[in-house]
Amino acid sequence: MTTQSGFTPEEWTLLRIVPSFAAAGVSAADPSGIYGSIKESTAGLQGMIDSLQQGSKIELLGAMLADRSVPEMPAEKTLLGEGNHKQQMAHFKSAVLVRIREAANLVNRKATPDEANAYKQMIMSVAGKSANASTEGGFLGFGGVRVSNAEQSFLNEVKAALQIV
Repeated sequence: MTTQSGFTPEEWTLLRIVPSFAAAGVSAADPSGIYGSIKESTAGLQGMIDSLQQGSKIELLGAMLADRSVPEMPAEKTLLGEGNHKQQMAHFKSAVLVRIREAANLVNRKATPDEANAYKQMIMSVAGKSANASTEGGFLGFGGVRVSNAEQSFLNEVKAALQIV
């Protein structure tokens, strides 16, 4: 069983910010405009809360749910890099995937197999709910697709980063 005390403060922060980054990475993969981005972020946050509540009997997820502190976020420049908006979004997606991979490796090393699996499934759930929250393409909410090719590609990258078979 793994609790917060099993991680350094930096590791614990990483585990706690990765779900939000997974949701934000979906938005960066295929920006949906302001309303779509709000829907995706909200769905991702709700997906994280739901997953943590459902998995609260798993000690790692229960400890994450119980921690009400606000984790420190990395510097914006670290996440976005330089360049135009498109280049910054590509850099952000890469930065998110690096952190997802680091978190997966961390739980593989320090958590029980059940906890590591639950954590990874939570990240996939957050990303999936975020991707499905808004319609991509179309006009004024009509037409379009629920998950764009770019979002599906990002979901596949998240799955690979989490080492989910």
